[in-house]
Amino acid sequence: MEKTLATPDTTRSLSQSCSVSVESPAAGFERRTKRRLSQTKASVCVSGEVDEDEEEVKEKIEALQRIIPGGTTLGVDALFEETACYIMSLQCKIKTIKVLTSFLQRLDKQDMKFGG
Repeated sequence: MEKTLATPDTTRSLSQSCSVSVESPAAGFERRTKRRLSQTKASVCVSGEVDEDEEEVKEKIEALQRIIPGGTTLGVDALFEETACYIMSLQCKIKTIKVLTSFLQRLDKQDMKFGG
């Protein structure tokens, strides 16, 4: 059985027996997330009752689903990936606005020099 991993940079195919030697930044994030989720599941299974932390996590995930465009239709893993992409998109928009603002300010200064 072969699994395909899609990252923003590449798509890789992995068999169950092979190890990944090239690691993207998202891979570390996925590993940490899986570890945290497994620890959360373990603590819930041991206690047998709904933990306050789990409720808080669910509330935060629901809030994130409302913030991210199309987030309500996504599962948790896809929601985190989409959130990362959305943050990068917003950062790019901020940089674009800063560049345009700087350009327009320089343009205004030049107009003032030439009496425009």
